[in-house]
Amino acid sequence: MHNGVISTPAKFHPMDASPIENLAEPAQLTAGRLVRQSRTALAAALVAALDESASTLGFVARIGQVVEAIQAACDRHPDLAIAMILLSQEEPYGVRHAADVAVVVELALRRLGYSSTDRRSVVAAALTMNLGMLTLQDRLAAQDTPPTPEQRQEIQLHPQRGRDMLRMLGVADALWLDCVLQHHEAPDGSGYPNKLSGTAIRFEARLIGLADRYCALLTQSAWRNAQRPDIALQQTLSGDIDSKLGRLLTQTLGIYPPGSVVQLLNGEIGVVKRPGQLESAPLVMTLFDAQGRILNRRHERDTRAEEHTVTGVLDAYKVAQFFRLTEVWQDEAVGAQLGGSSARG
Repeated sequence: MHNGVISTPAKFHPMDASPIENLAEPAQLTAGRLVRQSRTALAAALVAALDESASTLGFVARIGQVVEAIQAACDRHPDLAIAMILLSQEEPYGVRHAADVAVVVELALRRLGYSSTDRRSVVAAALTMNLGMLTLQDRLAAQDTPPTPEQRQEIQLHPQRGRDMLRMLGVADALWLDCVLQHHEAPDGSGYPNKLSGTAIRFEARLIGLADRYCALLTQSAWRNAQRPDIALQQTLSGDIDSKLGRLLTQTLGIYPPGSVVQLLNGEIGVVKRPGQLESAPLVMTLFDAQGRILNRRHERDTRAEEHTVTGVLDAYKVAQFFRLTEVWQDEAVGAQLGGSSARG
């Protein structure tokens, strides 16, 4: 320990991680189960971190294993990992949101050619970005009014508080810490907590900030309706956004990301299974016919065809109850749904 901070390696590595209870080896799990179990394991790690009576030993290793689970899910089925952001919103907001942002960040950095090791630090930052306001975050998701002035002040302070807490928990990775501190800074200097601008803000922190905003817009809360994914993307990219970052987010997610529920020109309603050859023309699995009747036999539609052109986007989460994820993403979706659907995928 030095100056109150536990000394640890600058970067964490899978070999440093001790087993997390109830988290099986990633190779033994489907992508759906990996995403679900990463959320559960993250919740346990963050709750322990907030418990002043609990030992802080092993926090870095625990988060490291959650990172591994998310990376494994993205290895196995990136489309399903994105779809679960839209279709699997049952867990408490704070932890689920962090895991969702981590998925987006992981897939975006892959597009840029970041190594698995370099991605880990940034994904870990996404998972822990709101440690400084975790309790408040779930309270805000449940309350039916916008944040109070006192809550807004706490929000403004949470990046600094989270960075300081992570240091006390043994995090010594500069990229991880900087991303948590800077993920709400803005290129024009209007962000917080330090009003940094331009190149003073890490690229990776700005990526986390964009993914954070996008995933938040997709979530239903007591005082704000969830946005459709196409509208959420437009709102996320509005304002002073770096064109490279905006293009990266669009390429990573697609205009109609997997899990989006769309209506076609022929009247059918379906769920986006994966991106197509064109950003505006994904591959869609049909769910309802033109009269709104549930289809017993699903069909894959290439929306490049005129009659199958996407004409609108619907509320994905409301439609999710009418189909099993395994009908769209097969065996990799086993374990992706909770409750009565879990056994079916």
